[in-house]
Amino acid sequence: MDASDQGCRLLGAQRSLHGLLGGGAVADVLLWRRKEVAGWSLSAVAASWVLFYCMPGYTLLSFVSSVLMIVLAVLFVWAKAARLLNRPPPPVPLIKISEDSMSNAAAAVGDILNKTLQGFENIAQGKDSSLFYKMASVLLLISVVGHVTDLLTLVYACKFFYCFSILTNYHCLPVAIATYSRM
Repeated sequence: MDASDQGCRLLGAQRSLHGLLGGGAVADVLLWRRKEVAGWSLSAVAASWVLFYCMPGYTLLSFVSSVLMIVLAVLFVWAKAARLLNRPPPPVPLIKISEDSMSNAAAAVGDILNKTLQGFENIAQGKDSSLFYKMASVLLLISVVGHVTDLLTLVYACKFFYCFSILTNYHCLPVAIATYSRM
């Protein structure tokens, strides 16, 4: 642990804030010690917010499909030009998902679905009344919010508040803690 980390302890912890955040490159970015990378990541988040929230009609799906279409067109032209000019084709890695990882993912999704269906069965048979009241109140809240706004606006609002909380909590809060814990 270097001298700059010794004075910065989070709520009397034994390790420094840099150590609590992992102590590597991610901790350096979150604490703004690597200012260029932190600035670029903050700029990327702001640009994505402007692109998807402020520009009407432009969604993540249309952006991803446009980028993939451009990449595919560039690789196609590169391969055709390489064949005409007797050059090697573009290096395209073979991407293959193993059967083991697919079976693990299917098992995880199956477990989640089975737990959900078990909860529905418990509610339907009257075994878990507290879960019934929780679900009824959540569904009532969703119904009230659904009458006030449409789904797309609700999804964008939730996405905005989620991104804002992520940006605030994970990008700026460690810097504030590190700065003001030395005082």
